[in-house]
Amino acid sequence: MRAQRSGIHIGIIPDGGRRWAKKNGIKDYDGRQSGIAMEKIVKHVFEKYPEVAELSIWAMSTENLVRIESDKSLIYGLLKGKINDLIRHRMLSKKDIKVNVIGSRLKEMPQEVLDVVREISAQTKDNKGPILNLCIGYGGKEEILNAVMESSRWLRSNPMIAKLHQNVFEGFLMVPRPLDIVIRTGGEKRLSGFMLYQIEYAELFFVDTLWPDFGTKEFDKIMKEFKQRNRRYGE
Repeated sequence: MRAQRSGIHIGIIPDGGRRWAKKNGIKDYDGRQSGIAMEKIVKHVFEKYPEVAELSIWAMSTENLVRIESDKSLIYGLLKGKINDLIRHRMLSKKDIKVNVIGSRLKEMPQEVLDVVREISAQTKDNKGPILNLCIGYGGKEEILNAVMESSRWLRSNPMIAKLHQNVFEGFLMVPRPLDIVIRTGGEKRLSGFMLYQIEYAELFFVDTLWPDFGTKEFDKIMKEFKQRNRRYGE
């Protein structure tokens, strides 16, 4: 059993944006409603739940990178806009939030996205409060494979080490902290490769609500149920 770190780590898979648009008869969906939902939930989490030490949101998977160019352009524009909004949001300084933008294929993003990623990372790198991870060009399998490669190099440079300790390996992950809660909206009951290593003892919540309609009241219900669950960590 892995050692537990203090504070709660929540992961969110925000699914259902395009289905929401189809349901509401929106032909030229620009993702704006999904961005609004993300901003609302992020603000709510860090303002109402001081016990949350880390929040990870899967903004774009590695599979999204094989979509048609028009779909990708929509996602890129939304990402750029929401990260720009975060840069100007007083919540970051008020709550001393550190923002990490992670993804093994992050470098494949357009330059305008990379520019705002660098800006928000530089702006918050010294913050000591809770952590917000924006997962862009992220896939759980690639994260593990990259950590295996890095830890193998580390072992070769430390030939006196006979066995790789778990804590050393976790240091090579993009997100070392284990997940406590995973929420997936949109009705699908699968993880789709989200943080496959960190999810070992996470409590899973699959909700039918499409992401643009997911609100703070539903989030609060999940937090209430989480606190009532008996977490035994395999014991």
